Amino acid sequence: MAPPYMDTQTKAAIVCFKCGLACFLLVFLASGITMLVVAAVANKYLGQFEELNHDLVSARNLCIVIGLFVTLTGIVGIAGVVRENCCLLLSFAGILGCLFVLSVAAGVSLAVLTSIGTLRQKLTDFLGGRILNVKKTAVRSKVMDELQMQIKCCGDVSYRDWFGVPFAGNPNDTHSGDVPGSCCVGAKDNFDINKPDDTCGKKDKAQNSTIYTTGCSKRVADILNGHLLQIIGAGSVVIFLEAVGFTLSCCLLRHIRRRDSADEEDRVKLKLIKKREKKMKSQEAKLKKRGQESSDDLLSEDH
Repeated sequence: MAPPYMDTQTKAAIVCFKCGLACFLLVFLASGITMLVVAAVANKYLGQFEELNHDLVSARNLCIVIGLFVTLTGIVGIAGVVRENCCLLLSFAGILGCLFVLSVAAGVSLAVLTSIGTLRQKLTDFLGGRILNVKKTAVRSKVMDELQMQIKCCGDVSYRDWFGVPFAGNPNDTHSGDVPGSCCVGAKDNFDINKPDDTCGKKDKAQNSTIYTTGCSKRVADILNGHLLQIIGAGSVVIFLEAVGFTLSCCLLRHIRRRDSADEEDRVKLKLIKKREKKMKSQEAKLKKRGQESSDDLLSEDH
């Protein structure tokens, strides 16, 4: 049988770890839900850039998946703590370990993507390629029009990228000094992407105050970096919490198993004691019966 002081220490440790893990799970659930909200908000901005960089969309989707797993894992952990169930706690610790690896991978991926040089270079390559394609084919780019009017930018590096490009669809019109109508201030409200009107972008009308002069690669990079940094911040908190939760769950699991092992040992010993007592009582009964039979035999001989 386990010493009384050991049993008391084990029970006290279980109570402490249960309280610690319960507090952790509340924060863990909140962080998972927060991560989903942040990813959903960022999705509003990343969605319109899906065609620009598929890596960004993949990273966003990974964050959404991790947020869902964090929330579901928190529910499993709560069930394990409340019921003191070793299987649930073991599952919780295992999932946390996997989530930790996924979270670190996502964090590294997003950290690389938020590098100003890496992200802006990819955007510059893509947007420059779009403008070059318009110059070669004289086919208007709806992607560029949509991007320019939505985030208030013009061209790749600057509005001058459109000079000499037949963006209206006429290969004979090089639009020297002109920019698309989607570059004009207020284009989000006034420009129709299906019926484009480039009048406001004509060089005789366009001034720096009436058109957007910032290049789209810089504008997109700034927007994406701002929202991706929010996701990285939330992800860093989740990674720290996962490490804390894994440690607490393992400690709680260890003490519960220790207590259950001691209880099982006590039950086995108690069962053996009861079996021994039953055997002794049976032997005493047999001896008593034999003594009674001997007394009866003696009495019958006397008669």
